[in-house]
Amino acid sequence: MSITNRIQVPLGAKVFLVCASLALATSLVGTMVLYLGARHSLRQEVRSKLEALARTAALRIDPETHYRMRTRRDESSEAYRKLQVALRQIRKANPEIRYIYTMRKTGKKSIWQFVVDAEENPRNRSHIGDEYDVSPYPEMQKAFSVPIADKEPAQDKWGTWLSGYAPIRNSHGQVDAIVGLDMSVQQLRREEYSLRAAAIKNILAALLAAMALSIVVTRVLLKAIRVFSRATHRIRNGDLDFRIDLSSSDEVGELVEDFNHMIAALEESRRRLTEQGTRDFVTGQFNHMYLHERLTTEIERAQRYNHNLCLLICDADRFKLVNDTLGHPIGDSFLRQLGAVLRDSVRTIDVVARYGGDEFAVILPETDQESGMVVAERVRTAVEEHPFCEVQSEQMLAEDFVPDNTQVANLTVTIGLAWYPEHHSTRDGLIMAADIALCRAKHVSRNSVGAYDTSVAEGENLDPEDLYRVLHDPNVAAIRSLAAAVDARDRYTFGHSERVTRYALLLGEELGLGSETIDDLKVAALLHDLGKIGIPDSVLNKEGSLTQKEREIIREHPSVGGNILKRAPQLDTIIPAVLFHHERWDGAGYPDGLSGEGIPLFARILAVADAFDAMTSDRPYRRAMTLDAALLELQANAGKQFDPLLAEAFVRKLSEDQTLAA
Repeated sequence: MSITNRIQVPLGAKVFLVCASLALATSLVGTMVLYLGARHSLRQEVRSKLEALARTAALRIDPETHYRMRTRRDESSEAYRKLQVALRQIRKANPEIRYIYTMRKTGKKSIWQFVVDAEENPRNRSHIGDEYDVSPYPEMQKAFSVPIADKEPAQDKWGTWLSGYAPIRNSHGQVDAIVGLDMSVQQLRREEYSLRAAAIKNILAALLAAMALSIVVTRVLLKAIRVFSRATHRIRNGDLDFRIDLSSSDEVGELVEDFNHMIAALEESRRRLTEQGTRDFVTGQFNHMYLHERLTTEIERAQRYNHNLCLLICDADRFKLVNDTLGHPIGDSFLRQLGAVLRDSVRTIDVVARYGGDEFAVILPETDQESGMVVAERVRTAVEEHPFCEVQSEQMLAEDFVPDNTQVANLTVTIGLAWYPEHHSTRDGLIMAADIALCRAKHVSRNSVGAYDTSVAEGENLDPEDLYRVLHDPNVAAIRSLAAAVDARDRYTFGHSERVTRYALLLGEELGLGSETIDDLKVAALLHDLGKIGIPDSVLNKEGSLTQKEREIIREHPSVGGNILKRAPQLDTIIPAVLFHHERWDGAGYPDGLSGEGIPLFARILAVADAFDAMTSDRPYRRAMTLDAALLELQANAGKQFDPLLAEAFVRKLSEDQTLAA
């Protein structure tokens, strides 16, 4: 007889081992999955923040001044001190940043050199030309292409850091150097330790619950075992949306209650962690990803039950001024307060989410356009009348916070509205329709509400969904189709974008631009009039002369085009060309009155090409000029309206071969 047969293990002990093992294993797996997901989410938030800070820092640095810093003698120059001041201001506005600097490549592989840093202690400061081996830092080496942040903390002689980097681009989009900023990992470590402690507490709680199971071996022992076995199986599969229904007044009943409490605790922990993944870190409202998922769901529900749905996109007016004057921590506080005002101004079934930057989106289920306009106007008024506190979010959320009437500011929003199904029936199309409505409203009158104008899509020339897809996945064929649709809105400029593209490429090749630069110029030329989407048809196709206000609306189209292109990160290099192609060499153009070489090269090229096509095309108020007359007009305005070198090159090229203008 074997030892196993001689020793009789009590049923209670068997149940204890089984139940304890199942409960503890299930809780351990669930807790570890939630812990690892939360830690990954935390690190992603930190990386995203570092990338955003690095991108902002790069924009604050004058690339031309930075390019001239070459030797240590330059450190005594006023230009060098200004660069230091700019970096120190960025570090001051973001206390978590311990070190910020700029670097450029050398002729040696993986050896870069410092240019400017924000260190105030001379003994710790890096100097122009100080070399640094970047081979251990693969993410840093990618920073000449895109903003990026370290995936894992890096350690050097100064400590352990998480770093973010971004390229410093000049007006031509070229990169000479990068800006880097280092954040100590101490705060990240503390938050990870807190997550780990919470996980351990959950595990301990599960262990205690498992031990309690051994006590409930009573009259309903076998029945209880089967019930709990099924319950632990459901937990192991991630199903927490249930409770054990087993009536008993003895220890089994207590165990049922404890087990249900454990399920509720796990469900609450999972809910909180899931909510963290759907909430925006700065504002506390839902994030961009959740907005898209929820809007898809709401559109499907509206379609199923034949209901209405409105989408609002709210943009904070002149919000850059808040960040520039009060600093980004106060700006983030304003965004949190703005999100709260929006949330308080709508129903509980409505969804408020951060759309991006200083923009919020509001989903209004069961709402038609008329009701949506009422809600939008109520939101606009609530924001206009709300006093925004000039304090950081941490102070404002403290229990002992008392508002100071001397530290308040006003903020306004402009709102674009799109209505399902009238304005569009798809998620992407509805978002783009609201975006277009916002751009129109913002450039006609800030602090206003505007609804999408369905005349934009008449004849299926310009479908908002097609525009959304082009902006998020641009290709030449789609861009050409979009340009043709924009031209078709103005019956006097059919084919205008294609002709401007041909003239711009002709001039670009004459200047000897590289193939990649030529490709960017082609896209910029095709989309240079994209902002006409923001011009009402009544203005764009008006037969008679325009009023002063209508002329101002026309002059806003470069700014509208630039704002629309901000939705397309892949096209950010052409935004300056679209935004400034109506600037003049003498500074009398618009929208910003730039002059001379302060106007980006692409914009100066498009100014020549655009004007030449306008002069050689028929208009309702005049006949087209002859080729010779148009070339003489270009020469007459060289140095006034046009870059003289570009105008001369264009006239010379067409004078040599007039067939190029055909």
